[in-house]
Amino acid sequence: MNRTVDVLWTGGWDSTFRVIQLLFHGDDVKPHYICDPGRASTPLEISAIHRISDLLKRKPELEGKLLPVTIVEFSDFEKYSDIEEAYIELMKEHYIGEQYKWISDYCRFNSIESIDISVQNNPFIRKNYSRNDYPFSIIFKGLKFPLITLSKNDMKKWCADHGFLDVIEESWFCHSPTRSGKPCGVCSPCIVVSEEGMGYRLPTSAKIRYHLRIIPRFKNFLKNYPKLYAYLYSLKSK
Repeated sequence: MNRTVDVLWTGGWDSTFRVIQLLFHGDDVKPHYICDPGRASTPLEISAIHRISDLLKRKPELEGKLLPVTIVEFSDFEKYSDIEEAYIELMKEHYIGEQYKWISDYCRFNSIESIDISVQNNPFIRKNYSRNDYPFSIIFKGLKFPLITLSKNDMKKWCADHGFLDVIEESWFCHSPTRSGKPCGVCSPCIVVSEEGMGYRLPTSAKIRYHLRIIPRFKNFLKNYPKLYAYLYSLKSK
């Protein structure tokens, strides 16, 4: 019997790679998608998940089974005060995205003991996700980071070598798409795409905005001062 692996699937490059990788090695995959109420890209991400799911069903070389994706609204699960407090304490040391708090809430609410989070090439998480001391033991409990040592180009090469490049190229990455449904060029995923040598995925207009961006640079500046960022976040959450 195949093992079943819970995976947070956003429809993006990294999590799509993890889904393909697990299926290729004979594991069944149970995908989960959490709708971010502040993210305009949700319909495009869900569309990418369904589109990629259809493509994977046509790949007979995949030995694992892709189970139906569970799509939940942000309001569908409880938010825990101890997780919120731990997140603020962690941010005093180093900035991490608010999604890690939500994932911890979601897993506790649904009694999910382990879930794969497809974060790649993140030195802070690589160093700290397995720590058992507070607040790391709260935020990262049950979160697995199987791609933490990989780059996007590592994944691209693997997919090209194994015949899945057409599938992973259907993934979506931009958090703030334009009205025409194109990548913006200035959100964090668009910046990562550009900086990791995959700017070919951006349309020309997005490439121009990438070079002219201002506000994302200011946010990145704040991340260098985690205690200030944590203080500003705590004000927002009150």
